[in-house]
Amino acid sequence: MPAFSTPVTPSSLRPGTAVSVWVFPFFRHKGIVSDRFFGDNPMVLSNSARARGVAEEPWDVFASGQHVLVEGYPGSLAPSAVVHRARSLVGTKYDLFDWNCEHLISYAHGLVPKSPQVAIVIAAALIVGLVAFAAD
Repeated sequence: MPAFSTPVTPSSLRPGTAVSVWVFPFFRHKGIVSDRFFGDNPMVLSNSARARGVAEEPWDVFASGQHVLVEGYPGSLAPSAVVHRARSLVGTKYDLFDWNCEHLISYAHGLVPKSPQVAIVIAAALIVGLVAFAAD
């Protein structure tokens, strides 16, 4: 489901919902809404270099001052199963290519772990490299 930019009330999101924040003009950091709360907002399970792996953190820490986008609910597992699968990986080390925030979301939702954003960046780099090579 594509992200949308309308304001969201964090406490209205069901656990397991995928959310994201922009970290670069072309890259979003993604997480999963938890069933635990810190104050009035849900915690977020995510996998990041900043946290050195999978962590459950307060909404405001995940947002880092950015507007949070709702990515949707990509799988068909129950919210409790999604949150359990994500939480079971807390402490797993981050790896940009093999185990990043997108891998965590797809795995937690019972899907094949993948990272479309990394795949796009790699494909773009290959195309630029091929064009540069062909121009020589």
